[in-house]
Amino acid sequence: MPIYYIDNANGNDAFDGLSPESAKKDYLKIDVKPGDTLLFKCETIHRAKLETVAGEEGAWVTYGAYGEGELPKFCGSTDVSDPADWVEIEENIWECQKAIPGEVGNFEFDINNCSATFRWTREELAGQGDFWDSRIKGEALYYLNEPVPEQQVLLYSVGNPATVYSHVECISWNTRVLVTPKDYNRYENLHLRNSGIHAIAGCANHIEVVDCMIENIGGCAWNNELKIRLGNGVEFYGYGDYILVEGCHFKNIYDSCVTHQGPGADTVPTREFICRNNVFDTYSMAAFEYRDKLPIDSTFTGNTCIDAGCGFGMLGETLPRKSEIWPQPMGHHIFMWRIPEAQEGGNLIIEDNFFGEAPVGAAIYSIISPEAEAQVRLANNTFTKNDTLLVRWNGQDFNDLEEYKAATGQDAGSKYDEE
Repeated sequence: MPIYYIDNANGNDAFDGLSPESAKKDYLKIDVKPGDTLLFKCETIHRAKLETVAGEEGAWVTYGAYGEGELPKFCGSTDVSDPADWVEIEENIWECQKAIPGEVGNFEFDINNCSATFRWTREELAGQGDFWDSRIKGEALYYLNEPVPEQQVLLYSVGNPATVYSHVECISWNTRVLVTPKDYNRYENLHLRNSGIHAIAGCANHIEVVDCMIENIGGCAWNNELKIRLGNGVEFYGYGDYILVEGCHFKNIYDSCVTHQGPGADTVPTREFICRNNVFDTYSMAAFEYRDKLPIDSTFTGNTCIDAGCGFGMLGETLPRKSEIWPQPMGHHIFMWRIPEAQEGGNLIIEDNFFGEAPVGAAIYSIISPEAEAQVRLANNTFTKNDTLLVRWNGQDFNDLEEYKAATGQDAGSKYDEE
């Protein structure tokens, strides 16, 4: 079970890759087998999807990092920082001259400045950072059966964007995901950033995502008629058992940082989905979204959740943000919906978490059936006061913690953060 070292800046594919001194340059030239470990050198950047290989029981495939400095990055955006990348076609309207793979969902200015505003029509371009892509039509509506229309990416900027900002990244559809999980995979100490749709998404069993940084994810159009976009940090769709997300930092996520969901009644309920000791920071839908089927023997514990309903996903929106439940509010720490019934063996524990600001939503927002809610236990969480909406549970809105606890019997031992 060898450990391979990859340095895409200074490695050499003539080397065996079995030590940092003999690092490979291209990991795709390695014949990866179950039990192998691939370590990417810190301070390197890979502008491509991480291609994964399935492991097997007792022989996981691990993708990680070695060396010192910033975690190795897998990045889905296009660098458009050269002044030659932009031409002013009318006053303050700049056209991108680079070919961008897939429609644009966001921009990153400078370093982690996600202040760009998505516009659905060219006519809406009116303020610094407004952008529009002529191909906007929504995931469900094209790419499948229609030719891709001619591209025009426009950005409103008082001055060439490449000189107004120190650095500009165009975040687009590109590879759609940065990682497609395979059975018995472990991802640790990786930095997944700048994907217009998802970071990690698919269906697989026995997956561990540990100590990773996941940021600037989502924003591409999903439905232009409803004016809804999409993009999750970690998404398991359809099925996914024995999942661990631990010690990760999520930042600037359009929809949900972590979610298990699927095609309605055909969803296979996840078993042992463990989400613990993560930091969720700035997301416009939820830190964790539970949808379609309640999980079995699963936990959400020890997490820090801050700034729900904030970030680039709220820019240009008339609140509440457009969503499939509009005009209900969007931007919660825990969001549970589209679960119409109890799940055989269903058991979800949400405890020992910190729920910070949720200025346009709630710490916990449940619109699932009472039978499904009865399979959820909440306890020992710390809440930030929210006089507008703290929790929605069993069809009731609560803005007072003690009133909510008394009425529902939930959250024993929970308190406000200043107590």
